[in-house]
Amino acid sequence: MVDYHRPMTSSELNREAPSGTIDTAFVLKFEPLYVLTDLESEIFSEIGPKTKVRESFKRKHFLKVAEWKAIGVLPGLEEISSDDIDFVTGIALDDDTPNRFRLPLLQMLPGVGVPMASTLLTVVIPKKFSIMDSRALTVLHDFNLVSTDNPAQMDYQTYRKLMKSLAKGANCAPIDLYRALIAYSRRDRD
Repeated sequence: MVDYHRPMTSSELNREAPSGTIDTAFVLKFEPLYVLTDLESEIFSEIGPKTKVRESFKRKHFLKVAEWKAIGVLPGLEEISSDDIDFVTGIALDDDTPNRFRLPLLQMLPGVGVPMASTLLTVVIPKKFSIMDSRALTVLHDFNLVSTDNPAQMDYQTYRKLMKSLAKGANCAPIDLYRALIAYSRRDRD
């Protein structure tokens, strides 16, 4: 039996933090408060599975994900050619590509940072990847589980391992944990 209440071993994580603070009860309380939009539902129920079978993003699907996750950089992403999207996402999503190379490959596309790249991966491979953005990091930082709330300063592989560990400990999928973190981050605004 794995002890999910032990500190993470990565040097990027706070060794003093009680990881049990984000657990099954946390997810059960906050994930239902997350409002799933029609666009997000379409992305995860239709676009993700189609892209997995195709093994690369169609431009229109890539831009739909951007519309949902990266509206601020959408005009720049619209400049990327269909061929470049197909080529780069094809390599990143190829079954033979090691997981550690997938995110940096996607970041080769102009305007694609860690939040967008992690979203693209999560849409297609939701059991292995997690969306990393400042809202989720802020909650993890508030719980003393990470040392920063800035995606530019957080190693994605460390974040991904933490999210997988927390999700496993909470008996949920990483996407459910992400949605709980986002709902928690919005609790004071509602």
